Amino acid sequence: MPFPNIDQPETIEIEPGLRLKRFDWNIDKMLEGYHDPVVYQNSEGIFDEDKIPDADYIKSMCRYLDGVGEMYFIQVLENSEYVSVGDVTVKPENPPIAIWVEKYRGAGIGAKVMKTVIGRLSALGYKKITGSTVYKWNVASQKMHERLGFTRVGENDKDYIYEYVIKE
Repeated sequence: MPFPNIDQPETIEIEPGLRLKRFDWNIDKMLEGYHDPVVYQNSEGIFDEDKIPDADYIKSMCRYLDGVGEMYFIQVLENSEYVSVGDVTVKPENPPIAIWVEKYRGAGIGAKVMKTVIGRLSALGYKKITGSTVYKWNVASQKMHERLGFTRVGENDKDYIYEYVIKE
């Protein structure tokens, strides 16, 4: 349980047709998504095709994320049925978001999800998001962070590092 004495919601409605669904270990769609070069490069920093995430990599990543935060699938309503198109983990340090399905990238879903992460952390009593790292080549994610009010507080050879002060 990542947040002691706090039950993780089964779903968090973001808007009609867009929600977060509690992670249930069904990684088939996730594995397919992490085989997309845009995802494994921008999310995992992997450029070597011999190191593309396999099922063991995804399971290990999910064990970690599910243990340190509230992990969710990002779901959209398609033909009267919710389908998973990405994942997010609500946590106060470096909350990761990945949109696996190409047609949903650049549509504002990442920003809506990050706003939901901020709202959930605020409800849990957190005042700040720290260490939100974005690869320097991931310009779309940099722009999203900056549009939402994150402040760039540092960098290293690969990443920009952002923080966000949660307003009451």
